[in-house]
Amino acid sequence: MYNTQIKNFQTQVQLADLSLNRGFLANAEEVRVRGIEFDVNAKPGNYVSLYGAVAYTDGIYVTFTNAPPPLEETGGATFKDISGGDLPGISKWAGSLGGEVAQPGKLFNLDGKYFLALDSYYRSTFSSSASPSKYLVIDGYGLLNARLGFQNHGFTIYVWGRNLLNTNYYEQLLPAGGSAGHYAGMLGDPRTLGITLRYSFQE
Repeated sequence: MYNTQIKNFQTQVQLADLSLNRGFLANAEEVRVRGIEFDVNAKPGNYVSLYGAVAYTDGIYVTFTNAPPPLEETGGATFKDISGGDLPGISKWAGSLGGEVAQPGKLFNLDGKYFLALDSYYRSTFSSSASPSKYLVIDGYGLLNARLGFQNHGFTIYVWGRNLLNTNYYEQLLPAGGSAGHYAGMLGDPRTLGITLRYSFQE
């Protein structure tokens, strides 16, 4: 459990204005972040391990009186008091769940273990803009990753997949310059597959 308050917090903002179409640092008088986290790890057998985690976080601007206006208010006042608004990049809920199953075995003449691991991650809706805007809110999403391979003391080889369900999601949404109400998005990585070969030299 935690409760953090920061005075004179510097945050990166984007002003959708022709004269200032780049990001710059602004000073929020006070912000507050509080929440609670739970983590659990279990090993029900010699070759099975499981883990899970969940977190609740509430982050707001306690006082931010000279913030850039949100996207839907471009063309009006140059600054706005957004005290009480949500901090960007913070999901109320986030969690992960995964595990690994292993089995002793040999690969050619190497003694080691074969393993299969699954990892999942979820985060709820969050604001993607320093000034909260209904157009710059990223929907919650979940991701699933996996690994399958062989490992001994110094040698590891495995195939892996990230975002196996090919979930479409944004990592960031931000206003574009020009006072025209445009905004841009940074897409998350699509399904990605690969293979990793690793060797550690040991004395």
